[in-house]
Amino acid sequence: MRIANLRIKYPDQQKQHLNKLPLSPLFLTDNTVLIHIMELVSSLYLSKRIVYQNGKTAFLTDLGKSFEWLFNIKLGDYHQKHMDVIKRKPTKLTEFLNELATLIRKEHENKGYR
Repeated sequence: MRIANLRIKYPDQQKQHLNKLPLSPLFLTDNTVLIHIMELVSSLYLSKRIVYQNGKTAFLTDLGKSFEWLFNIKLGDYHQKHMDVIKRKPTKLTEFLNELATLIRKEHENKGYR
């Protein structure tokens, strides 16, 4: 009973204790679409190139949580959003990844590499 009363009386201290990670300094711009971020998460998940310390492939949920923390966002149901990416029309399937590849190619040319 005493602990419950203290939690009610001092909610800020409770929140601070529950959230041990500091806030990330990174935020997405207003014109960023969350499904594009999920496209990155899904791609990394499917690549199986992100692993835990024990060498096992990272779960989709943990990758999603990491991106949420990194960019101070909420993606929601990771598995549903992953399926939303997979089910997109073929022309939009890797829309954001294609845009990123184009930006890298353009910078490559701008720097004079051929």
